[in-house]
Amino acid sequence: MKRTLQILNIVAFIAVLLVNYLSNTGRINNTTIGEVSAQVDTLFTPAPYAFAIWGLIYLLLLAFVIYQSRSLFMRVKKDDLVSKTGWWFIVSCIANCLWVYCWIYQYTGISVLCIFLLLFSLLKIVVNNNMERWDAPLTVIAFLWWPFVIYCGWVTVASIANVAAWLVKIGWDGFGISETIWTVVMVTIATLIGLVLTWTRSMREFALVGSWALTAIAVANWESNEAVKIAAISCAVVLFISSSIHGYMNRDTSPIKKLKQNLSR
Repeated sequence: MKRTLQILNIVAFIAVLLVNYLSNTGRINNTTIGEVSAQVDTLFTPAPYAFAIWGLIYLLLLAFVIYQSRSLFMRVKKDDLVSKTGWWFIVSCIANCLWVYCWIYQYTGISVLCIFLLLFSLLKIVVNNNMERWDAPLTVIAFLWWPFVIYCGWVTVASIANVAAWLVKIGWDGFGISETIWTVVMVTIATLIGLVLTWTRSMREFALVGSWALTAIAVANWESNEAVKIAAISCAVVLFISSSIHGYMNRDTSPIKKLKQNLSR
C-alpha cells in the first residue's frame, strides 16, 4: 500500500500541474482562471501579483513529492509520513483539479465545495503529521511542513475569496450591510485564524501567507476603498508582527538555527 500511495502521489501532482498549466493557456473553455476572476471581482480579491505564490506552493509540493518518494529508490529510516498522509494528498490534488474545472466553467457554487474539500484535505495532512508541534529536523520542516502549511494558508484565504465571489454572482444583498463592512469582517476573520494557528500550533508560515494576501487586498483597494485598505494593511502588519514575536520566542528551535548547525558540522 505504501508504494502504491507514493506512486499515486506522484501521478496526482503531475495531474495538478498539467490541469493548472492548461487553465492558464485558455485551452479549457477558451478562457483562463484570471479572466473568470475578473468577471466576479470583489473587494476581497487580492491584487494580481499575490497569485505568484502558486509558483512557490508548487515548488514546495514538488519537494514534498520527491521527499516522500525516497524509499522507492533507497532505504529510509523513520519514513512514516506516507502512511500518515494517507490518501489525503491525492484527495487534495483531485479537489484542486475539480476546482479549476468548476471555476473556469463558472460553476461557482460547486467550486466553493471543491475548495473546501481542498482545504479540509490539507488540514487533515497537517493534523495527521502533527505538524509544527514538535522539534522536527530541518528536512521534515522544509519538505513536509512548509509545503502544506503554506499551501493551507493560501487556500484558507482563497476559500473566503471564493465564497465572496459566489455571493456576488448570486446577487446576495448582504442582509442590507455594505460590501465594505462585509469585507472588513472577512479580513478580520482571516486575521484571527492566522493568530490562533500561530499561538496554538506554531503555524507562523500560515499567518505570513495571510499577511501576504491581506497586503495584496490592501493594494487592490488602495485608491478605491479607504476602509478596506486600512483594515487589510493593518491586519497584515498584525500578522507579521505576531509571527515575528512568536519566531523570536521559539528561536532555539528555528529552521535558521538548524541550518546553521547543519552547515557547521
